[in-house]
Formats: sequence, structure tokens, C-alpha cells
Amino acid sequence: MSYRLFGAETSAYSTKMRSYLKYKAFAFDWVPRTLETEDELKRVSRFGTLPVLVTSSGFAVHDTTPMMEALEADSPEPSATPADPALAFLACVLEEHADVWLAKAAYHYRWTRKKDQRLAAQRSIEEYYPSGAPGERKATEDLAIETMTGQLKTMQLDGDLGPVVEKSFKKFIKLLDDHLKKHLFIFGDRPSIADFAIAGQLIQMMKDPTPAKIIEKDGEFVAKWCEFMSAPTASGPFAALDDLKETLAPIFADDLAAFFLPWAAENLESSLAGAETFPVTLGKDTLTLAPLRSAARSFRELRRKFVTGQAIEALKAFTDETATTAFLQRPPRQEAKQDQRPPRTETPEGETAEDEATEASEAGAEQPRDGESSDEASRKRKRRRRRRGGRNRGEGGEGESASADAGSDQEGDDNASGDDAGPDDAGEDAVSAASEDDAPDADVKD
Repeated sequence: MSYRLFGAETSAYSTKMRSYLKYKAFAFDWVPRTLETEDELKRVSRFGTLPVLVTSSGFAVHDTTPMMEALEADSPEPSATPADPALAFLACVLEEHADVWLAKAAYHYRWTRKKDQRLAAQRSIEEYYPSGAPGERKATEDLAIETMTGQLKTMQLDGDLGPVVEKSFKKFIKLLDDHLKKHLFIFGDRPSIADFAIAGQLIQMMKDPTPAKIIEKDGEFVAKWCEFMSAPTASGPFAALDDLKETLAPIFADDLAAFFLPWAAENLESSLAGAETFPVTLGKDTLTLAPLRSAARSFRELRRKFVTGQAIEALKAFTDETATTAFLQRPPRQEAKQDQRPPRTETPEGETAEDEATEASEAGAEQPRDGESSDEASRKRKRRRRRRGGRNRGEGGEGESASADAGSDQEGDDNASGDDAGPDDAGEDAVSAASEDDAPDADVKD
């Protein structure tokens, strides 16, 4: 089977998916989003997000996580998912970290400093208008910058979170570099889903002056790894957890457990509680933030995987050692109240009735409309769950971005800003093209 991948060079999630397809040796055509391909993209895409993978039969998938899960199931080799279930779960955690948290760092660096802003706007416009942008060039760039900086609030980056994200990013680069000095890829001698997700974000960040300097200074091996990840090949098997632990554990203990996981856990709990804001301590900083729904759904799926993953002795020992267990498991207070609740009945989809109720409150599950049967409404709800693919990644995704190019509070992982400007609005069109792919905090996850 052959594919078409609609994407953009300014999109981290497009970079992630293209690299993965090359690794798997799938036949595909890369279709850059430009003024000339815009109408075709709108015909095949249900949303204005990138990337979009279109099969030879015309079926389109938007979220990179379910894309890769489906392709892994259909074509297991060369594998990007470790056979060791402990490593497989840790790869999911790092993929989520990249698609949601590193995406914030990428967006922050790209759109909060004037030099980075200007260069990013220029790249976006040049890619979208290969024959030259209509109108006055600087005015088009200014409009692009204005549009993208207007999304900072949606992604929680209009206040104190930006500097905290920077602290986390700088620590992560040093820790990842230490790890890659000893290992070709994160989990051994072949790339995993985590490698593709992280490299997708970092490859974008190396295009922006500010984060590029950080990677150049503290991430010599990270930079080389990013170059190789553009079209990686396997040189051997995945390693054993014990052989990785010395440099892998500090990534989880010193960065994820201090920044991403506390944020993700508190964001989920506040979303479930319907809170308008929530306090959270990240590193040494205590912040008050508004919850992001798509990231909550995404992290909720990660916790579901950990429910069974805790039975794996090596995984539980690793999460205990790195102080991440408390964030990955459901809070004790929920279990304490469990005896006071009605029995949890299973639905045909494998979710509990309680889960169904939560999803209805989170996503505004549709009620049958006039002339619509309850079965039809149920099928719509199931389709929505399949489209989300178990991850929002989008607040990401997330979405979607190191591509860092948009973010509205729509449901999604590889996200979109949702700003679909008309063809006469040159600046906004270019911005949509570059950013709609994966605004890390847009709420549109397929």
C-alpha cells in the first residue's frame, strides 16, 4: 500500500511522521501544504490540522499516535515498539512528554523572542507561497507573528509557565545528551516511538536561534542524533532496561518527575473536577494554570496503561525509583471512595460506565438529535473515541509544537490552531499552513 503524507517543514508532527514512514520503508509521497495544495488538503482532511496521512483508498488519519499504532500492528518490522512491556510503556511516556510538553517549549521559544519570531514567520510564508507571497512581505510576516503570539494564552504560555518550560528543556537536553553518549537511540540500537516524537520536536527547535544555541552548547550528541533521526535505520535490537537505567532513569527522575508529570497529573485532576484553574508546583516554582482538556484525555489514557503496567515488576521498580509512580497511577482518594460507589459495569468498548459518564462531561457527548436514533448517537460517540486515538496529544495535540505553530482549545493531539483563513488573507493563510498542524495545546485530537 502507498500513502500520501500532507505536512509542513515547520511542523514537528509532520517531521515525526515522515521520519517514521522512512524508517518503516513505506511507500509514500510527501505533499507539502502550500497555496497550491490547500484545496486538495481540505477535501481529504476533516480538520485543518497537519500531518494528514491518506491511504490509497482515500482514508485520512490525523493524529500521529494512532497512525503509528496502526502501522506498527500491520507491519511489525522493523519494530519501533519494544517487545519488553516495561520499555514499551516508558516509550509511551516519553512520546507523550514530547508531543505535549516539549511542544510547549518549542512554541514558547519560537514565538516569544523577536528574532525567532521573524525567522519562523519567514519560513512559514516561504513554504506556503513557493511562488512568492502576495502583498507587502513585512506586513504578511507581521500578521503571521500576531496570529501565532495570540495563541500563547491558549497554551498556558502567556504567564509564568514559559520560564519554567525553559528550565525543564535545558535540563532535558543535558540528560538526553548524557544518555545518547552511551546509546545510539533512547532504548538501544533501534528507534522507538519516543525517538520519533522527541526528535520531531528537537529538529524543529534546531531551526530557531534560541533553542538551537542551547542544543549546540549542551547537546552535542543530541544534535547528531537529530540528524540521524531524519531517516533512521536499525543497527540492532532494543536493549534491556537494566542496560539503559543508568542514564535513562535521570531523565525521568530529574526532569519528567519535576516538571511534565506533576503538570499532567494536576491538569487531569482539575479537568475531571471541572475546576477553572489549578495550582501546581513545577521544580521550585508554584503556578496557577487553567486546565487543558485534550492533554487531560491524553494523560488519562497513559494512566490506564499504567494500571496493568504496574504488574510488571521491573517497570514498577523503575517508576518507584524515579519518583514517577505517584503521577502515573490514579490518586488514592479515588480508590478510597470506590467502596461507596455503585458497581462499575463494563461497556462493550471495554470502558466502565463511570468512564462513559466522564467522557460525556469532558467532551460533551452528543445526545440523539431530532430524527436520530440512540444507536446512531452511540455510533457517533464511538467514532469520536476512535478519532481521538487514545491521545490528545495535542495540547498538543498534541495539539501538536516544536513545529510550534498554533494552538487553540480544540480537541487534538497533533494540533491545529483552527485558524483557517480565506485565500485572500495572505498572512493568516501562511500561518495556518505552518501552524495548524500541531499547535501543542489545541484541543483537537484525532
